[in-house]
Amino acid sequence: MLASDIPSFHRWFLSGGLTAAPGIVLHGCPTLPADLAAAVARHLNEFDEDSLGNWTAFLPDLIQAISETPTQRGLLGLADSCKNCPPGSPCGRRKVFAALATRGNVVLEGLQAVEACAALSNVFRVSLGPAPHGGRSFHLVLCPELFSERSMPAIIGDTYLEWVAAREMADTV
Repeated sequence: MLASDIPSFHRWFLSGGLTAAPGIVLHGCPTLPADLAAAVARHLNEFDEDSLGNWTAFLPDLIQAISETPTQRGLLGLADSCKNCPPGSPCGRRKVFAALATRGNVVLEGLQAVEACAALSNVFRVSLGPAPHGGRSFHLVLCPELFSERSMPAIIGDTYLEWVAAREMADTV
């Protein structure tokens, strides 16, 4: 699913509570292929049985709209989070990214999302091309020129599912 407006954000929000499902953050250098986040969300909605079809990608304009609207930020527990920041500031967008990732079942993209989620341990990080900060905090680094764009959502989604399964096994041992 691709959340492109406030009603689609509300549908995602109402579809489930806080989950154990980590969020996914995509970084591209210099850019990500168009619609990659939405394609990864569609792939996971098909193959992640535990998600109940709730994986969603968020358009940058929607992140901006959520960060500018107190009632929307309030849904994410961010009502008073940016008292000293102007509406729609990078600070506000970073807090929205982090709150969405914490809630789970989201595919977020961009350097600002990477930075916002840097301290979160429950986020799967993917870089297409050179990763920022030497790639130390990325779970998957791909050379996009070596893959077709059609195969990348499956590679990212399947690697994510393997990562989650490995974490769950480690927690039960």
